[in-house]
Amino acid sequence: MKVRQRFTTRTLTLAALAAAGVGACGGGNNDSSERAVTVGSLAISAAASADIAGFQIDVTHSSVLVSSTFVGTSVGGATSSASTIVTLAPGLYAVKAKAMSAPGVALAGCTVGGGTIRVTAGQTSELTLNARCDTEPGAIAVTVGANFAPVLTQVAVEPSTTVAPCGRLTLTAEATDRDGDPIAFDLAVLPAAPTPVPSSAGAEPNSRHAVVNLEPPAPGDHTIRLRACDALGCGSLDIPLHVQDNGGNACSSTCDDQNPCTLDSKTAEGVCQNVTAPDSALCTSGALHVKLLGINDFHGQLDTGKLVSGRPVGGAAVLASYLEAAQSGLEDQTLIVHAGDLVGASPPSSALLEDEPSVQFLNTLANASCTVLDKLNPHCNIVGTLGNHEFDEGMTELLRLLNGGNFAQGPFLEDPYPGASFPYVSANVIVTASGQPLIRPFVVKEVHGVPVGFIGAVLKATPTIVTPTGVAGLTFLDEADAINAQVPALHALGVHAIVVTIHQGGFQSSYAGPTRPASLLTSGPEITDIVRRLDNDIDVVISGHTHAFTNAFLPNQNGKRILVTQAFSASTAYDDVDLLIDPVTKDVTSSVASIVTTFGDAGPGLTPDPRVAAIVAAADARVAPLVNQVFGTSPALTRTQNTAGESPLGDLIADSQLAAMASLGTQFAFMNPGGIRADLDAGDVTFGDLFTIQPFGNTLVKLDMTGAQIVTVLEQQWLGQTTPKILQIAGFDYTWDPSKPVGSRIVEVRLGGVPIDLAASYVVVCNNFLATGGDGFVGFKAGLNQVGGPVDLDAITEYVEAHSPLAVPAGNRIRNP
Repeated sequence: MKVRQRFTTRTLTLAALAAAGVGACGGGNNDSSERAVTVGSLAISAAASADIAGFQIDVTHSSVLVSSTFVGTSVGGATSSASTIVTLAPGLYAVKAKAMSAPGVALAGCTVGGGTIRVTAGQTSELTLNARCDTEPGAIAVTVGANFAPVLTQVAVEPSTTVAPCGRLTLTAEATDRDGDPIAFDLAVLPAAPTPVPSSAGAEPNSRHAVVNLEPPAPGDHTIRLRACDALGCGSLDIPLHVQDNGGNACSSTCDDQNPCTLDSKTAEGVCQNVTAPDSALCTSGALHVKLLGINDFHGQLDTGKLVSGRPVGGAAVLASYLEAAQSGLEDQTLIVHAGDLVGASPPSSALLEDEPSVQFLNTLANASCTVLDKLNPHCNIVGTLGNHEFDEGMTELLRLLNGGNFAQGPFLEDPYPGASFPYVSANVIVTASGQPLIRPFVVKEVHGVPVGFIGAVLKATPTIVTPTGVAGLTFLDEADAINAQVPALHALGVHAIVVTIHQGGFQSSYAGPTRPASLLTSGPEITDIVRRLDNDIDVVISGHTHAFTNAFLPNQNGKRILVTQAFSASTAYDDVDLLIDPVTKDVTSSVASIVTTFGDAGPGLTPDPRVAAIVAAADARVAPLVNQVFGTSPALTRTQNTAGESPLGDLIADSQLAAMASLGTQFAFMNPGGIRADLDAGDVTFGDLFTIQPFGNTLVKLDMTGAQIVTVLEQQWLGQTTPKILQIAGFDYTWDPSKPVGSRIVEVRLGGVPIDLAASYVVVCNNFLATGGDGFVGFKAGLNQVGGPVDLDAITEYVEAHSPLAVPAGNRIRNP
């Protein structure tokens, strides 16, 4: 039985609608993006079966309960209504919902879920709580949900919201409807009444877009009220408009052609002249100069410590100083783009604080137009996309990190934690249940009146490299198809300069200086195929994921050369991309890039950004008591594999996992190499060292496998992999032959020096990522009699403590003659 409950806000004023809903309570999360509501009354109605007496709705602020409402339901599922007026001051609130068997008595079998809402004066929205309960008898499923009104996702006013009289205003809008309902637009210049937008003005029936041309009203301050409506509700936006006063001669003062690269004047005869401006930092040969500064795979690298050619590189404060220097004098022409994995697989100073300091670092680089309540502002200078590691802790935590709200064990450095002040975009991540994007697919920025579109994407194979719980309820579409599907919408908004920020990439031999036209990738078939299939209007691809260098022009299937960049990883470099855009056609006419290393001993690296340095210092201080705890000593152990695929650090980790599950009779241990994130330096071994090496918090799993199944797993080290992924092992050894075809490379597997019996059963330990088929090792899913064990970090911590001082582990476990 499904029971629906609708929650809507009744506001005191009609104002702006923020972008999506808040998920809560256990079972599903149809759309947990941030919603903004205003002070007002909250009208609640509920319907449920006889087993459910009602619902308890609690609202808290800074852990203080400000409202507690019980909504009763009548016998037989008939709807009964209850109303309450909850006065909420602006701020961030937590909302919890739970099903009740009686007032004050929680219904057995239901978990309490919750979400966060940000209350902002002058804005209104509909809050949705989704709950699921499994009760006995009858296993009744209770769903608490609501209809979604349309959401205005992008609005632009040209030439600006301050105009001369009798010019022309062009308002371009985009809206989405979560439920797929038809959308109708209307607008008014207040105090006039709203009138429908005619289709001739650009809004076709059921269209998600509208382009409206208006004549400015009389001089003074006005409000343009835009609404996007379905049959049940509207999303609205109030846009302030100032019409200049020209001394009563309202229509004779301007010759501005809205082109930032022309000089506008009027002759004595009253004839307007618009001539190309001389070359400057703003324009070259009549084309607008726009700079993109790209980063990828930051992975929470707040602190220094990385080396390139023996020189210090990176750290958040050093990276910030480079990005600030690169845009000096061009701040209003520069956009910062990140291509995913800003968080995840992070050092302790970020990971132990749920990666909030890494988002805080990027917020610090945001300009005044970027705010948590106005992320779509076209003048906000930052845009990001999702990487596979953003999904490490699942959809709910991902959306909390982006949209704000304190973590259960928080607050950490900010209270309340506000989320990102800039937009994230991704076109190919879909909420399976609704068929709608998890987050907005694109965003439009504006540079001196010229629009630039940004479409996001993550590698389609994300579910194969993230634990199943991390991607539960999500579908990952083909990257190129999803990107191309957004181009018509951008065209409808007048956008023809389009940048893709994608978490997928390739490999290329690095070089210094500007893009070499003849330089090609050395490998990376996935990104090459994606670019080959991209629309001709795509101009630049900021890529990531492979932690490599890329600075090349790759052709699409029509021969269009698209600039593709990637700047290594972990704050050690950035992309410096220069674009020229024709202000008339709005298209890119030239693109070139350099990949710049962020050396800490030269240039901007000598003066790290003090604001970011303060964030890093605060994060370090917060985690220091745990991070600095010493568990033993060790020689230097590297994760670098020899020609056979074995590494000393991989041997140590596999040994620790075999020992941790020894009580269950484990004989074989396997560790995925991608889960080993750093080397172990010689000297004291601290918790921070071990956390940096294994930051994912995977649990160990014991399972029974036959000898034949173990061989199958070993063959999958090459089968279907873009590059070989050689598992690190303990308890046994084997030989493989690189000259043999993929699928037949394992020569012999030995336990105690004796070849294993393919028909016999053996006891295996691996982490839960591998046990569920991660990294393409689907052979582990055939294992039987699974038993869970400790967290992998606990296993290696206990092993180091028990075996200190460590020695270099016995090697020669993997051989390739």
